[in-house]
Amino acid sequence: MVPSVTHPALRELIVGSKEITTTKFGFNLLLTNNRIQYKKNPSEATVKQLAEQTHEFLTRYESLYQSELKQIFSGDYRA
Repeated sequence: MVPSVTHPALRELIVGSKEITTTKFGFNLLLTNNRIQYKKNPSEATVKQLAEQTHEFLTRYESLYQSELKQIFSGDYRA
């Protein structure tokens, strides 16, 4: 189960202070888009919106992104 949308790891991922390794095009595209949007408007409202979108994506495709989820949420993620 994907941890809460308010988990600090999502914020770290969006602002670029957390890096993960992935070969999946869809996730790389999402990360790139998040970071571009954040650079354009580094407000907390932007972080919240991007965290919600990222959380929705990861929840929807959880079965495809097990490796990424383990990297993002470390010990807080259980498949």
